Amino acid sequence: MKPLLILLLLGSLLLLSCGPKVYESPNMTSVTSQHQLIAIAPPTVAIKGRPKDDQAQLEAAAREDTYTFQREIYSWMLRRKQQGKIRGLEIMDPGTTNAKLERAGYSIDNRNLTPAEMARALGVDAVINTRFNTSKPMSQGAAIALGVLAGVSGTTNATTVNMDLHDAEAGMIWNYDWEASGGIFNKPEDLIEDLMRNASKRMPYATY
Repeated sequence: MKPLLILLLLGSLLLLSCGPKVYESPNMTSVTSQHQLIAIAPPTVAIKGRPKDDQAQLEAAAREDTYTFQREIYSWMLRRKQQGKIRGLEIMDPGTTNAKLERAGYSIDNRNLTPAEMARALGVDAVINTRFNTSKPMSQGAAIALGVLAGVSGTTNATTVNMDLHDAEAGMIWNYDWEASGGIFNKPEDLIEDLMRNASKRMPYATY
């Protein structure tokens, strides 16, 4: 029985280590209760790819995934807001967010602003920043170009995500680290659905 017990304990520890890691600042609730307008910054995307993949194509795929993930996060939060699962704050649309950031000199090729500076340039109370590390592109166009569509290449997508919320004045007040279990996601909307469904349970704006 002892070897079995040890295996069970090790399995439990492994499951716990794979779970999401969440940071909440002591003043998170009081700070976010004052938020009325937030923005979703263009995520940072890194694609590991395969040894045979062309680096220029991987960089182009990362650019495409950046804007796809940004739109999907915005759409997800907007739907949950309409359902009453996110309290009634305004979420700046990605088109406006990106245009304002570009006017301030910020782009995904020149990430020269801190989160606080982005918030001020956008005129918002807080900014959501996200970093994706994937083993292959997820946007359809990029996947086609590199021949890694689901069911074609036979590969799965190992993905890790780090998401944080930066208040314009108080700095980072919330952080969420998450690893996609099993690497089963082949479409951006599937990945974002699972990410946000889990993250929103601990997100300060959630009403459930």
